[in-house]
Amino acid sequence: MFPSDIQELANIIAYNTAIYKHHLASNNLPAPSHHELPPDKPITLPEDIENARQSALEAAHELQSLLNGSIGHIMDAATRSTRIMTLHFIHTYKVGYNLGWGEKTTFGEIAKQSNLDEDDTKRMVRLAITEHFFTEPENGVVMHTAASYELARNRLLSAWVGLTTQENWPPMLKITEALGRYPGSEEPLQSAYAMAHNISEDAFKIWEKDPARIAQFSDAMAFLHSDSGFQPLEVLVGCDVSHVPSPAFVDVGGSKGHVSIQIARQHPEWRFIVQDSPQTIAHAPAEVPVDVEDKVSFQAHDFWTEQPVKGADVYFFKTIFHDWSDKYAVKILRALIPALKPGARVIIADVCIPPIGAVSLYKEHWIRGLDIVMKCFTNAREREYDDWAALFLKTDSRFRFLGARTPAGSKASFIEAEWYPAPGECPGDVTMNYSVVRENGTASHECVGVETD
Repeated sequence: MFPSDIQELANIIAYNTAIYKHHLASNNLPAPSHHELPPDKPITLPEDIENARQSALEAAHELQSLLNGSIGHIMDAATRSTRIMTLHFIHTYKVGYNLGWGEKTTFGEIAKQSNLDEDDTKRMVRLAITEHFFTEPENGVVMHTAASYELARNRLLSAWVGLTTQENWPPMLKITEALGRYPGSEEPLQSAYAMAHNISEDAFKIWEKDPARIAQFSDAMAFLHSDSGFQPLEVLVGCDVSHVPSPAFVDVGGSKGHVSIQIARQHPEWRFIVQDSPQTIAHAPAEVPVDVEDKVSFQAHDFWTEQPVKGADVYFFKTIFHDWSDKYAVKILRALIPALKPGARVIIADVCIPPIGAVSLYKEHWIRGLDIVMKCFTNAREREYDDWAALFLKTDSRFRFLGARTPAGSKASFIEAEWYPAPGECPGDVTMNYSVVRENGTASHECVGVETD
């Protein structure tokens, strides 16, 4: 927990910001700026420097809350909602998408390109400017900031904004009503999303009938896979298949193979089968880089049906289970069982909610927010450690739960289980300890497995 004294918080901010700034200067890296051309690729920081940056952010979050005061803290919620409103406007009308870095335009030109009223446009863009999306260097002249330029040039980021504002935002206004109408529901068609979008069939099936929506979803997932907060190269840590000549990795719901392609470069001895809907994988093989094209293949598969790849060594699910309540997550796992060989491993890359107090409120806010976003979507959830253990047990007692591990700097954990189809094949029971490590005012969490006799 951070201190509640505002001077102490200010000192934490100053100390950690100095560490971060010194690292950037020492390595000739650009300092953060709204008005300088952003780097082509995100800056990767060493773990200690990233921890300092996070500590400054967390302390700044707490300091702002205290300086606002109790009433101001409540009132601040209204202004925060305008950021997503401005992003919705920018994305919908592609404001600035054809504007280069350093180029100038006007409110009138933006309005004309978008077939909007000029005064309406000016008011919306000026609101966006207060969020550091665009700048107005002189009256009536509009130019990019780093954030608005990043959105304009990054197709995958734009898709993520579209998914967030068009698909996920409307249900947030319906969640309170949905909780009262369908208390405790695990059914997707009783969700806030179903109410907000007035649907009568699964959202994913609706998207698959609409090329633009499914393309936006696929690109948004590609953006999330590329985020430095997820560590795909950590997937196979501890997975010993040295006795297998050509181990098989099945990437279930793997979209266009973004994760498998990255892992294939690190583990060329493996072969990768990426499964998704026919619409998603239709053009995926042509997008596989030449250096791994003989390692990564694609297969149309609906994970509600029996797994067609028998005897693979790993079945991998990236951000799949948080889309579904336990009722449906169990169905997904049971569809695997006919394909599993003894010792086959199921690896799930998803959030493992840390214990209360293990991370700051700043970090927990992101996790709890995502949990409710998934509740809005399909009455799904993010899961705590015990929830994951219970899910495998509920599916089939022949799953041996191995625990969850969270790589340094990762937003996702790797939740793992092995399959032992007959009594006596499992080498002992497994109990799990959840360790919490605190250093220099920061907190990290890691699930650690302990075998017992």
